Amino acid sequence: MLLCLVLVLAACSDEKNPAQQYGNSMVQTYKSAQKFEKKVDLQQAQKSIQEFYAANGRYPADLKELSGFNGLVLDAEQYEYNATTGSLTSKQ
Repeated sequence: MLLCLVLVLAACSDEKNPAQQYGNSMVQTYKSAQKFEKKVDLQQAQKSIQEFYAANGRYPADLKELSGFNGLVLDAEQYEYNATTGSLTSKQ
């Protein structure tokens, strides 16, 4: 009985298992989509910073001010923003 359990568990962890491969593929697709979305958000925010500068002759003091200008809401915990240079980078 114990031998059957070990064989079943070994089969479930096998990389050739179609269910495992499908699950791995879905997780990878989800992670890729998250990376892409974050990259697009960063590009949009950088564009908005430049638009703010063009309209006001200065960079926004912080991401909250940028949000008030264009409605784009960014999680300040995920980005490094330099109000002096207007540069925005992802922390991750």
